[in-house]
Amino acid sequence: MSYAAAIPTPARTDRRYLTGICGEANVRTPLGPRRIEMLHPGDMIVTRDNGLQPIRMIWTRTVTAAQMRERPELAPIRLKPRAVGPMMPSRDLRIASGHRALIPGYRISGVADDQPCLMRIDGVAVASDAAFADMGADAVTFYNLVFDSHEVFSAEGLPVESYRPSPKALVQLDISTREALLEHFPNLARRRCPYPVTPHPTARARAYCVDVI
Repeated sequence: MSYAAAIPTPARTDRRYLTGICGEANVRTPLGPRRIEMLHPGDMIVTRDNGLQPIRMIWTRTVTAAQMRERPELAPIRLKPRAVGPMMPSRDLRIASGHRALIPGYRISGVADDQPCLMRIDGVAVASDAAFADMGADAVTFYNLVFDSHEVFSAEGLPVESYRPSPKALVQLDISTREALLEHFPNLARRRCPYPVTPHPTARARAYCVDVI
């Protein structure tokens, strides 16, 4: 079964679970770049670690301008071209503040230059003038792609993570979307965090470095 759905914005959301990529972002597919809002369950995506993988689910969250004024953390982070590194991203990319990207090691304090780590994108916004909270839109829709496992894929040239349905993240979803995920991945209801994860380590957002020596 494949599934696509929209979920409401909850009154309270842990920033770690504010995930998703805004519409108009180009995702890498075997047929070339394709805008994320044009993707459907079953479409194949180029992933960093496991080659071509089909999308199993897509869920979206729409946030209004009023909600962003009330809760600024809901606003997307706008990354300017090359905010993270060469062609990362290749053009402006809007992404949820809690979404994680695979950041090069040379941008992370205390990490080897050749060791990329998953890091929340709000860490880039705090440290760099090339990334900032964008509250200019009347409304913004975040798209979350779900695969058979936790994947890294390219959005405008920036390697970003897919949605990972951990037990804590599931609490943030509405009942119908949660039930659809459990139908795809029944083990989520039976034991702690069985969903396959990427092999990449994680780093705290505050470890992001703008200046590379």
